Amino acid sequence: MIVDQDDSLIIRTWYEIAAHALDARASDIHVEAGAQATLVRFRVDGLLRVHSHYPIELHERLIARIKVLARLDLAEKRLPQDGRFCIGHNFSKPDRDCRVSILPTLHGEKGVIRILPSCSEDLDLEEIGLLPDQLHIFQQALTQTNGLIIVTGPTGSGKTRTLYSCLRYLNQSHRNLCSIEDPIEIRLGGVNQVAYHPRAGLDFPTIIRALLRQDPDVIMIGEIRDTATAYLAIQAAQTGHLVLSTLHTRNARGAVPRLQHLGIDQESLVSCLLIASSQRLVRMTCRQCLNLNSTERPQCLNCRGSGYFGRIGVHEVLNQAKLFDSSLSFACMREAGLAHVQAGLITQADLESEVGAWH
Repeated sequence: MIVDQDDSLIIRTWYEIAAHALDARASDIHVEAGAQATLVRFRVDGLLRVHSHYPIELHERLIARIKVLARLDLAEKRLPQDGRFCIGHNFSKPDRDCRVSILPTLHGEKGVIRILPSCSEDLDLEEIGLLPDQLHIFQQALTQTNGLIIVTGPTGSGKTRTLYSCLRYLNQSHRNLCSIEDPIEIRLGGVNQVAYHPRAGLDFPTIIRALLRQDPDVIMIGEIRDTATAYLAIQAAQTGHLVLSTLHTRNARGAVPRLQHLGIDQESLVSCLLIASSQRLVRMTCRQCLNLNSTERPQCLNCRGSGYFGRIGVHEVLNQAKLFDSSLSFACMREAGLAHVQAGLITQADLESEVGAWH
């Protein structure tokens, strides 16, 4: 294949953007068209940061390069498109899986590339921020052969990573693990992962019914979003399957009224809802900066002077007794966060910013 000079420039430009994003520990790359220039931003530790600007003349070709890699339709510029590809420092052997979203906007198509965790080793249930007693509640629930485990929280709060960490914890050869996802974010060996595809007739209820004929032990449902899915999830949990899923509620106890709103009766919930948790992600302070004086911190190579390195989950975990008996006390999310503050992992201000806004 002959690559002309313009193609070579775009190929090199995208490679450099992707390599810089990996070096910066970015979770997302945003490529967006403005009136005068193309803006590239990276999301690092939950915040978007400007990385670079490019002449607007390059924008269409840069988006085209992303589409080619993701095997999307180059001619389609009016409708959103989703795909996947890999990036990496080794141009010929990219090794980081990415999810791609293309969306038409006022000045041109915008591309958002979600950089997914590099390997299943990043999915350790003991490393997602659970306090010891919370971890114990999760582990106890995961030993059950049937029942429902619900993880709640807003978009971007780390719910999916928690579910994947549970799957990895359960991933043993004597279990048949299945998942229904929209989309499949992390590829886990040993888990039968099915992608939600309503245009092809693969909606959640259809897939759940099919999976129940596949002799599953554990079923992960990406999200309980409607009455049909809720009923099938409860049915599966009551008939000898361990079901894991997410809901959008403000706190853990809110899972019960939300499921009731979807038509599930109290008796069914009491019989199968094992635990409900809620979570937020809070930026962690850079451990290396703590060992530097104030004049050295702006030059910290670990966090590049930001003062932060990574994020940690702040959780609220309720077992069945505490879900259905409001008189029982439990550690709320803010109290759990204060334990992280006392341990020096996060600051009080960051805790209030993330948890206070939602809890």
